[in-house]
Amino acid sequence: MGLMNSKIEVAFQRLPGDVLKIFFRACGEIHCDEPLLELGEFEVSALCHALGNECREAEAVSGVQAARLTEPRSRFVFVNGWQSWSFAGELAGGERPRRACYKRALNLFVDHPAEVALRQRARRFGRRHDHISHCMLGLRAGDLRLMLVSDNVARYRGPLQTGGLPGAAAAAHVKRGAKPAGAASTGVPASHMEGTPAANTTLDAYLPPLSFLLRDNKIRVLAYAEGGFFARGEVIARVAVLIAPDYFALKEKLGTLWGAQWRFDDLRWLSCGGTAVEAAARAALGRDTRPKTSAPEVPARAPSFEGVIGGYASWYNHYTAIDERIIGEDLESIGANANIVNEYFIKRGRPTVFQIDDGWERTVGDWQPHPEKFPDGMARIAWRIAEKALIPGIWLAPFLLMPASNTVRAHPAWVLRDADGAPVKAGWNPNWGGDVWTLDLSLPEVEEYLVSLFDTVVNTWGYRYLKLDFLYAGLMRGAFAGRKGGAWQHYARIMARILEFSRARDGSPVAFLSCGAPIESTAPFMPLMRSGADTREHWEWLQARLIGHQGRPSAKVNMRDSIGRAILDKTLLLCDPDVIFCRTGRTSLKDTEKFLVGMLAAMFGSQIMSSDDPATFGKSGTPPDHLSEEVFTQQLIDWYGRMEGKEFGAERSLLRSRDVYHFFSRDRKIYGGINLSDREGMFMLSGTSADTGETETDVPAGESVRPSAAAPLPSHSILIFGA
Repeated sequence: MGLMNSKIEVAFQRLPGDVLKIFFRACGEIHCDEPLLELGEFEVSALCHALGNECREAEAVSGVQAARLTEPRSRFVFVNGWQSWSFAGELAGGERPRRACYKRALNLFVDHPAEVALRQRARRFGRRHDHISHCMLGLRAGDLRLMLVSDNVARYRGPLQTGGLPGAAAAAHVKRGAKPAGAASTGVPASHMEGTPAANTTLDAYLPPLSFLLRDNKIRVLAYAEGGFFARGEVIARVAVLIAPDYFALKEKLGTLWGAQWRFDDLRWLSCGGTAVEAAARAALGRDTRPKTSAPEVPARAPSFEGVIGGYASWYNHYTAIDERIIGEDLESIGANANIVNEYFIKRGRPTVFQIDDGWERTVGDWQPHPEKFPDGMARIAWRIAEKALIPGIWLAPFLLMPASNTVRAHPAWVLRDADGAPVKAGWNPNWGGDVWTLDLSLPEVEEYLVSLFDTVVNTWGYRYLKLDFLYAGLMRGAFAGRKGGAWQHYARIMARILEFSRARDGSPVAFLSCGAPIESTAPFMPLMRSGADTREHWEWLQARLIGHQGRPSAKVNMRDSIGRAILDKTLLLCDPDVIFCRTGRTSLKDTEKFLVGMLAAMFGSQIMSSDDPATFGKSGTPPDHLSEEVFTQQLIDWYGRMEGKEFGAERSLLRSRDVYHFFSRDRKIYGGINLSDREGMFMLSGTSADTGETETDVPAGESVRPSAAAPLPSHSILIFGA
């Protein structure tokens, strides 16, 4: 071990059947006045040594010595950004994610709240190029992988349930008076049943989110703990140390660590066939007279998650230019032709979301329907969606406020402010009018306001799929005016209150899609999460790229991040890669690019949404060298059939080639290359890579036979073998 904080005790622990973990405990009372609390520093070689036989076994299987993980010039570094719009993926030694250099306010969309303090530490010894990662950090040499993961993402299962907490935490919460695991429960939080807030004792298990700094062969661990207090002996952080000989071996360990077998139980109704959605539709219409059950049916010994969530979202079709007529036309057309939502979801009896995105509200922060655009209100639209046996969905950014909103004028004290009393800037969006502010989540009045908002959206209006956007604003730094504690504690409490509405008053289930979400602090509550930056109907956004906007809406950036977070799909998250495009009009994407977008969504995500215009399906002209919308849609569906039931992994191909990847199914029967770069690449089909020393293994008898040597990989394309 390297330098340690003298106020913190560090201990390695491995319980029978568990992975190696590092526990950080307070040696005495700690009041966190600084944004970051330094926990300790570890050498990569020391971590490998601590893993003992597990490391030696991984070396033997992978054929790679752990010493190569300490060599910056011959390893990949897996970096996970702070939130779901931030960069994720493997980097070579000298590479770093870009940040906006002209309009620096754009960095608010991707930065850690204490980004300045993090970068100061990364430069402390005159080095500007430490790798910064959040929640997890990985190293890869050949097939050998070492990963440090914050053990702080156990799925929240209600204030009186401890089944989802790791051993020591569960015992602590039973001791504090929580309901023992296995005790009878209705599946609905007590606070929701009784109508009053309950003591959310299990929230104490959620610790401050972690960041990792990698410098050469040393990894520093820091906690975003500002405002927190830790008593003597209290756990501040837990870090799992994992080593694996290949991609899927690591994914299995992550799934076991995070309880993937049951983690997504409350979301299975979105992909389990027509029964659940029909029940939700009947309930929304007030026609369901059957006895209400506490939870949707889940098959015994179900795998982590099967099937795919999908449907229609209005954003990339209309952006904010929506009203009752436009949404009504989309609704009437969605099941009337051969668009992909109808062909792949509705006609097959699969649950299908119909989601109204930004543009329905008066303004951001005033969550009432726009009186001119939606004069009949949002309940009427939800009723019409449910009447079509679709799942009513709606977009919200619950923590954001525009300075000119009625909410700010009526309740200026609700705005989160800095130490000087100025509003904390949570973003900049020219489409909304400029600077954006955020709520102070420490205030009891704000908590009750949010509870009332979600009660209206779910129980009065009838929406059953809520896309919650810009959630990072809930973890901004500020001078909290309400309850004591750190930002992560206020955030967890509010997220738990929102989850009280995961079952509507009529008994029907409600799903939440988190977007722009801090990954570590959101995953316990809303694991259905956007896995990258927003996509776009264009490959790149040149102006945003030139100024270094890391989280810019772009088909390329979206896919890059979604590939980077593929290992989290169905382990920590149900990844939402954003929408796919089949249309021929209002897009500059070529057919090969649209195919790439569509295939990566199916291979590396758990949700497929469309935002094409259903009313004009097949009516737009077909540009030269393009397939018609009907033909392209059917071909994509055919490929979905070939890939259905397969699980895929992906990793970067070469140290010297950025944005070029190879992918493979778990059974290795399907494999290929992905090229997101602007240059033609080469996909190595067999032999040895000069950069990494990786050698292809022989294919077992009965599996696909790979061609020899290499194959050209055109730019902006995917090359598939074995399907």
